[in-house]
Amino acid sequence: MAENNPSDGRSSEQPIIIKKIKKGGHGHHGGAWKVAYADFVTAMMAFFIVMWILAQGEDVKASIAEYFDDPGQFSVFTGRRTSAVDLDLPYPERGGGKNKKEENFSWSFSEGKKEDSASSADNNNAIMEQMLQDSISAVKKVEATSRNITDSLNTLKNKFPDISFLLESISISITKEGMVIELIEQHDNTFFEIGSAKLKPAAARVLSQIAKEIGKLPNNVEIEGHTDSRGYSSGSVYSNWELSSDRANAARRVLDNSGLWSGQVISVSGWADKKLRNETNPFDASNRRVSIIVKNITLKQITNGI
Repeated sequence: MAENNPSDGRSSEQPIIIKKIKKGGHGHHGGAWKVAYADFVTAMMAFFIVMWILAQGEDVKASIAEYFDDPGQFSVFTGRRTSAVDLDLPYPERGGGKNKKEENFSWSFSEGKKEDSASSADNNNAIMEQMLQDSISAVKKVEATSRNITDSLNTLKNKFPDISFLLESISISITKEGMVIELIEQHDNTFFEIGSAKLKPAAARVLSQIAKEIGKLPNNVEIEGHTDSRGYSSGSVYSNWELSSDRANAARRVLDNSGLWSGQVISVSGWADKKLRNETNPFDASNRRVSIIVKNITLKQITNGI
């Protein structure tokens, strides 16, 4: 057994040595893998959303498309539409006249209830279908009115035989623009006094009868005056421009006072000889005429509330 040696002051005990062993590792690689993983999860989520959308019906797809077109109309809390309007499109009742108010012929808009996206798409489709049907119905009513005008003028002829010659100079046609009623002059100046805008009494009676039928429609009306190419003397300040405009306006006054509702006439114009009816003969008397155009109601007008 070892003993202490007091002479050199050293102890015979061995020193205690503590060793710390550091375990090995792979080192620090950072958080890049987290970003990659997040991108992968996002891509998978987007993939499943797309697959879900493709599996849905057309109404759901339309609602989703509507949301992305205008997110502001949907609540960020519920996902439902915050406001919606249902269109009430009743066709106006018949029964025009001078005192008929224009607002009776306007399509009305009423505030609707809140609804989910799916039912909203169904309602929108129903609304568009209803507007299309109303547009078709409006065209049919114009066609029916053309027949009513013919019948009423024939009745008027039986009551006033002296207007028979006038009816032979009236043309009623249906075009893509609407119903066109033309009062066509003959060589003996059928409707107006020669060279003036003064209507003959029989012509005013016919226009009054026409107004009673047109006034029952919600359609707008345009009136055009036309002349042939035979002009006034070079020194005259009055020309075919004034004559065509004055004749159209004279017809408008009778129509307004005989059955059209306020504001139904939207334009009165004179075209002189710029819209010839008989282009092969600019001097033909048939070029002198007044055209009453009952405009078709378009789908766009119904959408905008006319």
